[in-house]
Amino acid sequence: MMKSTSPRRRAPRQLRARHTVEAILDGAIRVLKREGLNALTTNRIATIAGVSIGSVYQYFPDKRAIFVALHTRHVEQIDGIVEETLTSHASASLEKLMAALIDALIDAHLRDPELHQLLSIEVPDRADGTKDFSTRLHGAFLLAISARARELKRGRSPEKLAFVATHMVESLAHGVARGLPPGISREEASAEILRAVLAYLRS
Repeated sequence: MMKSTSPRRRAPRQLRARHTVEAILDGAIRVLKREGLNALTTNRIATIAGVSIGSVYQYFPDKRAIFVALHTRHVEQIDGIVEETLTSHASASLEKLMAALIDALIDAHLRDPELHQLLSIEVPDRADGTKDFSTRLHGAFLLAISARARELKRGRSPEKLAFVATHMVESLAHGVARGLPPGISREEASAEILRAVLAYLRS
């Protein structure tokens, strides 16, 4: 596992500073999309973002710090989607909640599968203090499963169920985002993922 020795980046406190940081991160994404990973330099990011190179180094000591920030922002966005899904389906059955979570995660990853893949490569799990997304997702699934224990067979460990279900859904959602084989629609893929998860949870 790669461990960075880069100094910690300065956290933006004022609104203007936060806007600058967002512009830098968006600029990094544009460079990645248009020119590829090899073109991603702090100078190029500054040019595309419309900020000075000094502004980039004020908040990001090196290129890896930018990747960490992009990874963190991506995870926080998905966290918000998961939290919103749990809240809006608080009284739903296990099947309906799982269907909603699966759809929400697939939608989130389909928005930018190329960026997600790049971040997964450049920022290994828990590098530089980033938290593995599956750990965060596990907490959401554990909460959902524990609250619906009456729908499951007695004696099954919610922790074990949440661990397996989390990795099933996360891996399969990534698979859908990377591309489906001919003849399988996104809706059919979602239905099959739900079938697999429920079969495991109810077995």
